[in-house]
Amino acid sequence: MYKNQKILVTGGTGFLGRAIAAHLRLQGAVVCSVGSKDADLRDRQQSIDLLQHHSPQLVIHCAVQGGGIGWMKQHPVDSGLDNFRINANVMEASFLAGAESFVGVSSACAYPRICPIPFREEDLWNGFPEPTNAGYALSKRMMMELGRGYNQQHGFHTVFPVLANLYGPGDHLDTERAHVVADLMIRCAQQPEELILWGSGKPTREFLYIDDAVTGVLACQQAKPASVINIGTGIETSIVELAKAVLAVHKLDIPIRLDSQRPDGQPRKVLCVQRAQQELGWRARVSLKDGLQRTASWYLEHFG
Repeated sequence: MYKNQKILVTGGTGFLGRAIAAHLRLQGAVVCSVGSKDADLRDRQQSIDLLQHHSPQLVIHCAVQGGGIGWMKQHPVDSGLDNFRINANVMEASFLAGAESFVGVSSACAYPRICPIPFREEDLWNGFPEPTNAGYALSKRMMMELGRGYNQQHGFHTVFPVLANLYGPGDHLDTERAHVVADLMIRCAQQPEELILWGSGKPTREFLYIDDAVTGVLACQQAKPASVINIGTGIETSIVELAKAVLAVHKLDIPIRLDSQRPDGQPRKVLCVQRAQQELGWRARVSLKDGLQRTASWYLEHFG
């Protein structure tokens, strides 16, 4: 379905964007991957000029100013204001450039801090998000609301996959920006004497392998206009359980130490994935065990 289709991927040099672009090229699409060197998407005119130049049929918006819980807590303006500008500029520029569809990648962080488990799409606005990443979360909510507005006012087809925590080969190599799986992989590949976890280790997360994320995001293009659709596994894993699994794939027998001076973040985070299964016929395929094994192999090539 993508053969000869002109597709622009923002954040195309990042983890998710790079993987989506590679997949689309294999499908015969004409892909333009843009990164920060191509344009500063925080700037409205640069965004408009970029999209006018490429005139894509489909825009897949993956560009983000983000990082792990530590980075988010220390950069509330960067993670909030920068992302708000980026999201609004790219959506407006896509519409003005005549794109037929806009797929804006969102995040499970957008859900309320205290939310019925599993998170259902209709609960998105029913409470304030986790304070440590509130600016980022609210920028994602506003992107989705703006997309609903563009569809209502202009008939522009927008859709928003809400992703669980991503991991896999090609993820961050910098611990400052790395999310939990990448951070654990980097440290385990360096053969530490102990593995230190932030907080109590009790919070739960849902982990989505990069290949599944790619197919999930692309499946959303076929969704109804202005749809918000959870893309994940629907499986909840505590941070301690994750750490033990990462140690196991590295064959490391070392103690886990909890740093109670560090924040836990959101207590629980897991998505209801029924809408994706029922409306798109999509489901995640890669188990956490297999995904961690593949990811560990990649990190060992870089740090082992």
